[in-house]
Amino acid sequence: MLGGTGGIIYYVKTQNGPKDLVETPNVMQRLNESEKKNQKIILVFFKDGCPYCEAAKTEIEKAKIQANFPVLYVNTESREGQQLKQKYKLQYASSLVIIQKQKNTVTTEVVVAYGDKIRGQYVPLTENIQKAFENL
Repeated sequence: MLGGTGGIIYYVKTQNGPKDLVETPNVMQRLNESEKKNQKIILVFFKDGCPYCEAAKTEIEKAKIQANFPVLYVNTESREGQQLKQKYKLQYASSLVIIQKQKNTVTTEVVVAYGDKIRGQYVPLTENIQKAFENL
């Protein structure tokens, strides 16, 4: 069961470095459980070592703290991640998928990128992140 406001996020702390994203355990099961409820869900796709993902993870965490819906992390290299990547036709690891269910209607929106490279620097696409994490 998904607990608490804002969903669940999982991190592994590296020695003297930033926290790394880790796939939400049992992500498919949690996604199926969440889709049965009338709520919004965000899937944060990432890939280990992806500089776009790394650049945006702090902004995503800030937005997640304010969210009152589940946020699930999906590693695009895992078995479940490959299935979901194919289901949502994602081209990039640094993607957000917003799933909203109201009454009997489920809508899915893909925000293609949450990170970019501008003038040689990897940066978060804050506007895309904020749009995705807006409350209903």
